[in-house]
Formats: sequence, structure tokens, C-alpha cells
Amino acid sequence: MRRSPAGLYSPREGGDLRATERLLPLHQAHQSLLPQRQHVGGGGDPRRVPGTQRLPPQRDNQRAHLQWPAPASRCPLLQEEQGEILAPNSSTFSCMAKALPDLRRGRQLHALSVTSGLGSDVFVCNSLVGMYAKCDSLSDGVQLFERMPQQDVVSWNSIISAYANRGLHQEALLKVREMVGHGVLRPDQVTLASALTACSSTETVREAHGYIVRSDLQSCSTVQNALISAYGRCGEIRQAGLIFRSSVLLDGVSWNALISCYARNSLFEESFRLLQEMGARGLRADVITYSGIISSLAQAGRPKEAVGVLRQLLSAGLAPDAIATASVLPAVADLRWAGHCREIHGVSFRRGTGSDRRVANALVSAYGKCGMVGGAWHIFETMEGKDVISWSSMVAGFGQNGHCREALELFSRMIMAEVELNPITITSVLAACAGVSGLRQGREVHHWAAKRGLDEQTFVGSALIDMYAKCGRIRDARKVFDQMPEKNLVTWNAMIGGYAFHGLGEEALEIFRGMEEPDEVSFIAALSACSHGACMERFHVSPREGHYACMVDILGRSGRLERAMELVRTLPMEPSAAVWGSLLGACRIHCNLDLGIFSGAQIIGHGGDQGGSGYYVMVSNMLAEFGRWREVESTRQLMSERGVKKGAGCSWIEVNKQVHSFVAKDREQHPEWGSLFRLLVFLSEQMKCM
Repeated sequence: MRRSPAGLYSPREGGDLRATERLLPLHQAHQSLLPQRQHVGGGGDPRRVPGTQRLPPQRDNQRAHLQWPAPASRCPLLQEEQGEILAPNSSTFSCMAKALPDLRRGRQLHALSVTSGLGSDVFVCNSLVGMYAKCDSLSDGVQLFERMPQQDVVSWNSIISAYANRGLHQEALLKVREMVGHGVLRPDQVTLASALTACSSTETVREAHGYIVRSDLQSCSTVQNALISAYGRCGEIRQAGLIFRSSVLLDGVSWNALISCYARNSLFEESFRLLQEMGARGLRADVITYSGIISSLAQAGRPKEAVGVLRQLLSAGLAPDAIATASVLPAVADLRWAGHCREIHGVSFRRGTGSDRRVANALVSAYGKCGMVGGAWHIFETMEGKDVISWSSMVAGFGQNGHCREALELFSRMIMAEVELNPITITSVLAACAGVSGLRQGREVHHWAAKRGLDEQTFVGSALIDMYAKCGRIRDARKVFDQMPEKNLVTWNAMIGGYAFHGLGEEALEIFRGMEEPDEVSFIAALSACSHGACMERFHVSPREGHYACMVDILGRSGRLERAMELVRTLPMEPSAAVWGSLLGACRIHCNLDLGIFSGAQIIGHGGDQGGSGYYVMVSNMLAEFGRWREVESTRQLMSERGVKKGAGCSWIEVNKQVHSFVAKDREQHPEWGSLFRLLVFLSEQMKCM
């Protein structure tokens, strides 16, 4: 893979000396706002501000290293101040609001602006609204906006873009309508671009388009590009193409918008055709062009092609930016390519994009899906400015890798940190509750979600059904199912799977018959609950590997091992470990040693470890039951040679509102293992006397 040179980003040069001078006494008077650090970088005069002249003589004794404008991770570092204290002005507060890295310091700055008499300044308030939105405290930003005695167009743009960036599209559009309704200020091109970002239906896009025409802003390139993107999101490809072709001034953003429009609607051939046409017209595709295609391919379930486009980007001599990196990581995670994940992490770190929150969040999620929860945790702990996506990705990573207790503990930290939760967070923590049968915690999360109306979200409801079913409360699961206003395939499959988990085949079939268009997962869940598979032909579903594995399991458990073996031989694809594993389990139940050895050999006899330690242990236990100790020793030796380790058994119990876990051969893990062991010995002695 071709590598671009490191050092993609360099610090911005230049600055405002007057603003810098005002920042120096502000920091001295309020040291708690910014963290103190030692000057790093070796040589050079720490009194110099990059891109400015030497500070005046009266400030020569100040020791500071300023980089202006300062990024969030490098706030001005000031240590000494003597002489006259200068009063900060609105420009000072605006610059500080852009540089502050977290909500706590932002609130301190807000309080300082009020005590300085600038709490009602429009310029300061606009910057603070943007700061609150950046720090994921939209409620504080909205409260400040509503209390402003005077608002200008920038004020409205700040709050509208804050809503749109958080995905609160209805609220963003309501603010636009409120702005228009006041009749004092007219939306400008920035307002309309933000409004179009919030439009999620064809009707709202057309409404905004009509207002743009009436306001004579349709010739503005920013608005035109936003219209192309908005129509593309709604699937109105023809309308997006008309706007593109009617544009007088087509720039790279226009081409990117239309290419992304085609890619988003899975018309990837058209996207690549436009990419070639763009080059033929002398316009060079940039990183944004490729990023849109990568993101769309990843979301369309075509991860290998997404990685292929990234290779094209590198071959074109371009360096992936934060958006391209964050777009390709989900594709790498879907492929479970741990090596690629590490490589992308290393490259992003060297190029300076690793600290970008979007990249960090994508890395946390990718590492979690690839089974490297340690790497995910390292990134999560070291990243600055965590948002709800950061926390949710880490909670999900713990749950996906069986660390359910850690997921619940992190969720508690999330609540303590006052992070605004979203449906993804609730879904992830409910899965963790299901993993440890934490009924009490699951109910608490349910009540918390219900108070905020999140339980009506389809995916939250589906996670609740799964949680209650796995915690042994199938009636509660059915109650949630019946009360859901809207159901999707995940909801129906969760309810069928819940009944199957409890061995209630008739109830599972009842739910299955109520589905209009079952998918592959629906059939797998139904086949797991019963032995009736004739319904597949009715819905014209092509059987997949999972369906065949279920049928082999059904036939085998019912004692029809010859019929199950015949089905395996006639499969239209190569039988997987799941298929042979189903037959192996049935052979152990019905004591068919010969067929069991044959099935086990298909899984582990050809050098594969696709089934993990479970199949090795199953074969070994089956041989032991028949007294074949030599073969048992050979199987264990094979496990050792291949580095396959049997996972330690673990169980959970909830006592006094706390979940306790017990791991086999690791008694020291529990803080009270000594007293527990003594009690166990006492009970054992009592049982012997009975």
C-alpha cells in the first residue's frame, strides 16, 4: 500500500497581537481555566508568539508559549504576569471559547464573561453557544441562546447548526421557521445550508428549495451544493442532477456532492463514471471525493470495495484525512481485519489525525469489533473531549467481547459524567445486562429510558425484548413487544429468538406467522425453536448456511443422524464448522462415536481452529465418555500445539444490587474469596453429615 509522507498538518502561523496581549493577564487572573504545562519544544524564545513580532518591553518577563489560534489540545500556557492587569474584551472571550477543551472550563469562561460585564454581548454569546455545542452540552447552549437580549444572524446560525450537527433535525428546522416567522432577520446562505443539512424528507427539501428561489439565493454555490446533497439524501437523484447541470459555476464541492449522491444511493458505477469525467475536465479528485464513496460502500455492506477505494486514494498521491480514516475503519471492522486496523491507527497517529475525535471514536469501535478490547480501552482513556459516541462505542466494545461487568461499570461512569445518552448507548448497555443476566440493572435502564421517551425507539425496544428474554422474563419481553408502536425485523426476530431461547416453539411460530416479510435471521430463529421448516418455500427465501446448520441440529437432536448426515453431504456449499458442530453435538447426545469422530475431524483435523476451543473440548469429552484416553491425550496435545486455550468458566450472581462474577481457577479475583471458600467448606462438611 502506498504511503503518503507524515506531517500532513502543520500549525497555523500568524496571529493577533492585541488579542494575545489581552489573553496574558486573563490567564494570570484566572489560572484555573487552563491546565498548566511546561514549555515543550527545546530552543526558541518562549516569549515569542508564532507569526507575531516580539512582545512589548513591559511584557518581557512573561513566560508563555502561545500558538494562535490555539487548538483544543494546546491552550495558551502562561505562568507569570506583573504590572497592570488589562480587562479582557469580547474578542478575548471569543478566542478563548474556541480554544477551551472541555465543558468544565467552558462554564468557567461563561461565568467569567458575566462577571466581566460581557455576559450579554452578542459576539461573546455566539461564541459560547458554539462552545457548548462543541462540548456536547446542547442544553446549555439553547438556554444561553434563549436568554440573549439581542440576537443576530450568527446567533441563529449557531443554534441551528448545533441542532443539525447533533442529529436533532426537527428542532433545527423549527428554529429556522421561528427565525423566518419573526420577520426581523432573514436567513442567509449559512442558515439555509444548515437547514438543508437537517432536511430528512423530500417535502422539507422542496420547501427549503422554494424559499431559496423566492429569496433569489439559488445562484449561490454554497446553497446549490447543499441542495444537491439534500436531494441525494432523500433519494431524489434526478433532481440533484438537474441542479448540478444547471449550475453555472461548478467547483470541486459540486462534483463531490453529486458523486456522494450517487454513492449514497448505491449507484457506485455512476459515482466512478463521474469520478473519471471529473478528471477529464481538469478537476482533480480530492480526499473528500473518495471519502464519500468509501463511507457509502461501508454503509452498503461492501467493506472490501471500501478498502479498495482507500487504496485508490493512496495511489493518487493523496493523504487520508480524518473523514476518510473514520469512514474506512467501519469497513475494516466489519471484515475483522485487525492488522489493517492497527496499520490505519499507526498511520493516523503519524499524520496527526489520530487525535481527531471522529477518528478516535472509529478506532474504539473498530478495535472492539476486532476483539482487541485492550486497544479500544487505551484509545478511550487517552482521548480528550469524549462525546456520547466515544462512551457508547466503549460500552459496546466491552459487551461484544464478553466483558459485560466492565460495560456496566463504564455506563455508571457515563451517568456520573453527565453525558447525554442516546439510543445507541441504551442498546449497548442493555446487551451487557443480558450478558450477565442483570435483571435489576436492565430494569433500571428501562425505567430511565422510559422517562426520556427513548423506550419507543425501535432498536431500544428490541434490545429490551432481548434483555428480558435472556434474564428469564419472557412475559416482560412479550409485554414490551406488544406495546411497541413500531416494529422492524430486528424486533420480530428478537421476540422469536426469545421464545426459542425458552424452548417455546409454538409461541415462536405464532410470532413468525405474523411477519409480513421474514429475513434469513427470522428463519434461523424459527428453525431453532421447532422442527418445521416447510414455511421457507412460501416466502421464496434462499436457504443459507445458518439455516442448514439449524436443520442439521434439529434432525440430529431428534435422533435422525443418518438423515442429518445426508443433508450435510448434499449441501450446495462447503459445510462450515457450524454445520459440523451441530452434527457433532447431536452425535454426543445419541452416543454415536464413529460419526462424532468423523464430524470432529472435519472441524479440527485439517489444521483449522475456526471453532475455537469449544469443538476440541467436545471431541475430547466424547472420547473420554467411551474410554478412549489415548485419543483424549492426542486431542489435548493438538490444542497445545496450535495454541488453542480453553476459556475459563465464569458465572454471575446478583446480591444486594451488585453483580458478582466467579471465574474458574481464579479465586483471588473476588475480594471476598477467602470467606466464601470457608463457607463452602463448612457447607460441604454439613452435607457429609446428612
